[in-house]
Amino acid sequence: MTASAAILAAPLPWQLSEWERLRARVADRRLHHAVLLSGPAGIGKRLLGELLARSILCRNPDHGQACGECRDCQLVTAGSHPDLLRIAPEEPGKQIRIEQIRGELAEFVMRTPSLADAKAIVIDPADAMNTHTANCLLKSLEEPAPRTHMLLLSDAPARLLPTIRSRCQQLRLRPPVPEQALRWLESAGGGTDAADLLGIAAGCPLGALRVRESDAIGGFDRAAGLLGRAASPGAWIPALVGECGDLELRELLGWIFLFLADLSRALAHGSVDGARIRRAAAAYQELMPHVDAVHAARMLQRALAARRDAASTANPNRQLLLEALLIDWQRGCSGWQNPA
Repeated sequence: MTASAAILAAPLPWQLSEWERLRARVADRRLHHAVLLSGPAGIGKRLLGELLARSILCRNPDHGQACGECRDCQLVTAGSHPDLLRIAPEEPGKQIRIEQIRGELAEFVMRTPSLADAKAIVIDPADAMNTHTANCLLKSLEEPAPRTHMLLLSDAPARLLPTIRSRCQQLRLRPPVPEQALRWLESAGGGTDAADLLGIAAGCPLGALRVRESDAIGGFDRAAGLLGRAASPGAWIPALVGECGDLELRELLGWIFLFLADLSRALAHGSVDGARIRRAAAAYQELMPHVDAVHAARMLQRALAARRDAASTANPNRQLLLEALLIDWQRGCSGWQNPA
């Protein structure tokens, strides 16, 4: 079973306290009409949101937790409950269309519950809306319908309108401590690469499972090799960019960002022992004599800006964006010759 397909009957261990508060509010019928679950990707927001939606609709909840057996629970599992609406982009990486909010959601809000005692709306990701679409949603938040709960999920809540955030009960979810994350990942089948997977996923266990399932760890290795070769003064940057043409731009920039972040940790520590991604230790060891902490920190910000540019532009010029980033990286590295 893949991480994305997993539906847990119980909350994740690092979210027990948040779940207990939410469950108690469902049981006491005090749940806010709009709940914003936010936190880094791969932390388990969607699983917590799923548990909450099921509990809202379940007809036989146990102290606010869905029974998993009633007709409502079975319909939610089948994806056919008439009192559950899911709003999401029609394609990954796209925006939620204004018609989905102004039409589909508005019509759903006006209806009375068909089977359950209440209705649930899951908007995921809630930050994938332009200003016009977000303002349409704001109208429904400002005039909440009875027995209707909106669950907004977001990796980047700062992208939401402040007026939307202010009308939600906000719950910021954080990654587990490293030891707990590693134990959970190993029990979930993370394998011998569990620590590296967690490092690449910024400490988020479900993100680490997705890294393993998508073989993203191979993409990280290629990004590490790219930066290592580009650091050499004799490297021909346009050719290096061409060699990674099969990698999706935003993913490649994400791996470059992760490599630079981990290299910065090693530089701050003074040795590769400070790094989290152990598989890249040899690459860090080779680069550290030629890269200072100031340059690494500056390139980290450059990589972050490049990711933002790639995400905000419909058709970014891949070649120019990557060339500019790698030439800047190359110029800040002290002279050395990295073998081809």
